[in-house]
Amino acid sequence: MPNDRYYPEYGPIYRRRAAQGERLPAGEPPPAERRRPRPRRPLRHRRRAPIWVGLVVVVFLLLALPVGAIYAVDFVYPNTILPGVSLNGEPIGGQSRADLIIKLRERYQSFEQQPVTLTFRNRVWQPTLSELGASFNIEQLANSAFALGRSGDLLTRAHDLWLLWQTGVDLTPRLTVDLSQTQRYLLGLAPQIEQMPTDAALSLADARVIGQPSQPGTQLLIDATANDVLLALQQLQPQTVPVRTRQLAPLIDDTDLVVAQQVAAHLLRSPLELVVGEETIIWPPERLAEFFQVVPVDGQLTVQVDTDRLSRAVEGLAQIIDTGTAEPRLRFSDGRVRIVADGRPGRRLRQTEAITAIANALMQASPITRALVLPVDRVEPQITAETLDSLGIVELVAEGRSSFAGSAPYRITNIRAGAARMNGVLIAPGEEFSFNRQLGEVNAEHGFVEGYAIIGNRTQLEWGGGVCQVSTTVFRAAFWAGLPITERHAHSFYISWYDRFGLGPNGNGQGLDAAIFTGVQDLKFVNDTGHWLLMQTSIDEQEQVLVVQLYGTRPNRDVQIEGPLIANEVRAPTEPVYIDDPSLPRGTLRQTDVARNGRDISIYRIITDSNGQQRRELFFTRFRPWPNIFLRGTG
Repeated sequence: MPNDRYYPEYGPIYRRRAAQGERLPAGEPPPAERRRPRPRRPLRHRRRAPIWVGLVVVVFLLLALPVGAIYAVDFVYPNTILPGVSLNGEPIGGQSRADLIIKLRERYQSFEQQPVTLTFRNRVWQPTLSELGASFNIEQLANSAFALGRSGDLLTRAHDLWLLWQTGVDLTPRLTVDLSQTQRYLLGLAPQIEQMPTDAALSLADARVIGQPSQPGTQLLIDATANDVLLALQQLQPQTVPVRTRQLAPLIDDTDLVVAQQVAAHLLRSPLELVVGEETIIWPPERLAEFFQVVPVDGQLTVQVDTDRLSRAVEGLAQIIDTGTAEPRLRFSDGRVRIVADGRPGRRLRQTEAITAIANALMQASPITRALVLPVDRVEPQITAETLDSLGIVELVAEGRSSFAGSAPYRITNIRAGAARMNGVLIAPGEEFSFNRQLGEVNAEHGFVEGYAIIGNRTQLEWGGGVCQVSTTVFRAAFWAGLPITERHAHSFYISWYDRFGLGPNGNGQGLDAAIFTGVQDLKFVNDTGHWLLMQTSIDEQEQVLVVQLYGTRPNRDVQIEGPLIANEVRAPTEPVYIDDPSLPRGTLRQTDVARNGRDISIYRIITDSNGQQRRELFFTRFRPWPNIFLRGTG
């Protein structure tokens, strides 16, 4: 049947209602009759969770809250630097990284552009940071400021946040410097700064005693300057840094100079007279000054004789004093020799003794003229008509030729005079022949005239201009005889006269000429044939050819040449050279030299002896490029 009660009639509820006097619904039995009571289930007691679980939960909550707070910084300050961060004491918390970079760029712009200025006296250098090996990274500084409290592991972040909260963190701009690069930069400045000390010096040119005071030197102190640069860079502001140097004292100071000046002045007060028989050769103080040298000895300036220069001067004296060969002049013809001019006693300077005697005289100061008798030997002739057959002069050994076609009259005159001085001359076995000694003084007495010769860097008038034609021809004869050449000098520039017959049996060519200048340049060779040699000259006036022949006993050897090998050709200068000459009227222009190319010429003389052994000798010539030279009158 229908039941409109919306709740079930439970026993307890029913009983409560009955006890309260409520009426039971009609027709319903009491609950005990309607339903059989169910047996009661035993009560179950719920198990409680262990205590440690709660502790874990508590600890988790205690940890989660701070960790969350640490990492929540990124959300609270997403794009700005955390509070508490400062830069050199200036708070920068709350600024964005981009703003900080802009601000730092403005602050350090002048430092980045010009960190330091190095100064030394009136010199200034302004190196860049990279040249000094320095690096200043503003972006890195801004990143470091932004990363405080938000980078690293948990403990690092916590530590940084604690510091920011408690005391704050002050950052300092960081500059890195490669000190070795700084030192390398300073080392590059050394050539502009350093200077070797200059010792006091003394000049005696032209007998004028001129002193040059000493000058201290300068050394760059690289390490000390590099440390100063490092300290300046740490300021992060443009700084001026003086370059550190030290002074180097000269070895010879001005005190030594004064003493040397006094000594030199005394030594050059008077001339030196060189006596040879009845002749006297005077060397004035200007000439004597050439034989002194001022050298440092044990920290002091010392005036002493330059033995090398004095030796060359004595060699020049010998060429004037010596009379050449004292032997009779001979002529070879029809297979035999005969005397054409008797021998005459001569003289010969004992050069070694003369050098010692002159050196001692030079070091003796005197207010008056000093006189010295030179040691000279009298040379007597050895060859007579009775000894001619024992000389071994039986055949032609070698000859040299040269052409002087087109020469000026003065040149032809001097060639004749020079050839005459060589004609019929005897050269003893083992003797070193000297062209200049045999030539003697070049003057009018010996038949010479003034003519143009190569003197220094130009052609100018000189007694005996053209005599080099004779020395060249003599040289060629000795060359093809295979004789040892002990001294030979090539001309300064190319001269076309010497091309013809230049290579002997090999025809014309360059590279076999010999220049001489009395007292300076000589031509010397040694007679190594084991017999006497006779030098005989002749001139073909019609063909204008000079011939020099050597007669004796031909050694068993063959002479050939290799070359000439020409290299380093240099074109002649295009700009002419003008030399003022007061001896010419003003406005006069006279050309003395024609432009010529320069070149190097190598010729090898190959001597093969009787055993087939070969000897190669190099004869080198360097012709300088020569300009057009003009004399310009200034008189």
